[in-house]
Amino acid sequence: MGTRRNTGSALAEMPDREVDQLWLRGDERALSEVHRRYRRRLEAVAYRIVGNRADAEDVVQRVFLALPGSAYGGRASLWTYLYRAAANGAVNVLRSRRRAAALEEAHLGHMLDGERAAPESGPEGRVLEGEVMAAVARALLDVNPRHRRALVLRIVWGLSNTEIAEREGVPLATVGTWLRRGRQELRRALGSTAGELVAREDRR
Repeated sequence: MGTRRNTGSALAEMPDREVDQLWLRGDERALSEVHRRYRRRLEAVAYRIVGNRADAEDVVQRVFLALPGSAYGGRASLWTYLYRAAANGAVNVLRSRRRAAALEEAHLGHMLDGERAAPESGPEGRVLEGEVMAAVARALLDVNPRHRRALVLRIVWGLSNTEIAEREGVPLATVGTWLRRGRQELRRALGSTAGELVAREDRR
């Protein structure tokens, strides 16, 4: 046990470049030391990009899981390599989140658009449209008022995040937070209702 503690202590006291060399030589002890040394710093990097603690932790976890099979060859420091991997991973999460948000906004806008029914829609289509709009309207009442207002301004009125920030007198980042939380609250409030209505529409 004493030998293990001494080994761990020796690793902890090594300069970064020596730990990098251990890793390049395939020393398995280096991975745990790299994880201990860099994890929190990498999570801070990812958090600054994604703005969400859980997403940042997930990004860094994936970076470390991929490290044994990575192409790291010592051309830069291991910290630089991990920093770039974490930053790129966080940007990818952000892009995926924005794509999902855009799709969700389009879907909600489609449901909230009172004129969306084509003129040839039959009575059943108009009834279904009314049910969808009523379900969304009820669900919106369960959304935090500030988040609800941001959603309506964004989806119904088509305002950009910048325009909403100016209108509401809040920082741009706050608008992004309100919209993200508003979508989550609306999704929870809708529950299975939207899916059931869409399934009914598909069966027609």
